[in-house]
Amino acid sequence: MSLNRTLSLAFVIAACLFLYALSNQWVSVTAEAIQGNIVPHLSSSSDKSSTSRRPNFEQIARKYGTDKVTTHKYQFMYDKYLSSIRDEELKVLEIGLGCNMDYGPGASYYTWLEYLPFVDLYFIEYDRQCAEKYQDKTANAHVFIGDQADTVFLARFSAEATADGLFDVIIDDGGHTMNQQIASLEVLWKTVKPGGLYVIEDLQTSYWESFGGDPAGKRSSKETTITYLYQLIDDLMIGKSAKQISHEVLSIDCMAEICALRKKEHL
Repeated sequence: MSLNRTLSLAFVIAACLFLYALSNQWVSVTAEAIQGNIVPHLSSSSDKSSTSRRPNFEQIARKYGTDKVTTHKYQFMYDKYLSSIRDEELKVLEIGLGCNMDYGPGASYYTWLEYLPFVDLYFIEYDRQCAEKYQDKTANAHVFIGDQADTVFLARFSAEATADGLFDVIIDDGGHTMNQQIASLEVLWKTVKPGGLYVIEDLQTSYWESFGGDPAGKRSSKETTITYLYQLIDDLMIGKSAKQISHEVLSIDCMAEICALRKKEHL
């Protein structure tokens, strides 16, 4: 009986030692697994932190003083569509060098060069004297001098500027009159690559008579840029093509004083 009791006690002790050793091994394995999971996570957080410290469109634009983020709030549109592709090689045209601004040309130019580090930048400017005066300060862009309402000039520009490829993005920040905005859209739309973006700024002028607009807005009997865009939306909704570019428009996104038209990927 004493022998049996001794054997039982020995068995219990052996079992306890086995369980103790097993638990220590599990703790070691678990710790290694946790460590393996935590290290990449911390590294990922560090990467995100580094990315988050990169200046966004508004911060860059404010540094150079463009009214895109002071008088206007265009940063929401540009960050929405360009933040995810800003490190790609993009071909961008902006109508208007800024010669009509109190602070002169350069604010938008430097904003785009910093925000889009691999940009191939083009401008159309009406004021020849201003464009030539500031040509040394805009040497990293292709500047074409002409009237954005002149369809002959626009056709000539289109042929020359797109000889090596279409534009990823076009921004109309020119004279803001109805004939200028509409003529530019209809002619230059052909130079936007499939999937590209055409942005029109300062659409509040569609309600200003001095720019050819009408305070009646979409109820206006005359064509303004806003009524033109409403017609595009109608065509988009019912599958018609009252406007010559309607069949190529994928979407129209509008915020305060600005709209962005996305071109279909497959035409």
